[in-house]
Amino acid sequence: MNDICNPNKAYNELVKPTDGPISRYFNRRISIRITCFLINHNIKPQPNTITLLTTLIGLLTAITTYLNPLIGGFLVEITSILDGIDGEIARLTGKVSRYGAFLDAMLDRIVDISILTTGSLYLLDILEPKSALIIASWLISSSILVSYLHARGEASLNTNLQLLGFRIYAGRDVRLFLYSIALILYVFQPLIYLSLTIIIALLSTIYIFCKIIVARKL
Repeated sequence: MNDICNPNKAYNELVKPTDGPISRYFNRRISIRITCFLINHNIKPQPNTITLLTTLIGLLTAITTYLNPLIGGFLVEITSILDGIDGEIARLTGKVSRYGAFLDAMLDRIVDISILTTGSLYLLDILEPKSALIIASWLISSSILVSYLHARGEASLNTNLQLLGFRIYAGRDVRLFLYSIALILYVFQPLIYLSLTIIIALLSTIYIFCKIIVARKL
């Protein structure tokens, strides 16, 4: 069988300037191979169908995270990897659509909230309830605000804020990667989980305010 999709060639075509380091050097290396496998074997589901499927996997990951943080941690990163397949197939097969991008963005936020919410329950084993609630709220809201920042930058300023100013890596790929490590390490050392949770929230917060300052100069 002659391969229609070559992973190395597809990688060069699909990597975006806005890709974070985890996405660029790890996630896409795997997701593109899966994408090319599907295309080369004439398995070409609609991108929106893949979006729905990966969302289901993300929600199952959230449930697993609640039941077992070790397994959940590994699944969080797998979810992050699989999330790229819908967009890759859309671009390689010419099925890119505005609704597809909208659907993917909305469902990604649902998955993020679900995973961070169930994972944040472990804060109750480390901190008293009020402190756990504050940190969990900070983690979830700052993560969602990063995505909202990007959306408003494009809608209100017609600018991709990710490309402005110096790079601070606080994208979804980095956040989920760090959170997957946090969940895995929770089993061995809960305080490391707490520290990484705070780091993710702090990184997202710094990113948001830096981009707000950059946007003012437009």
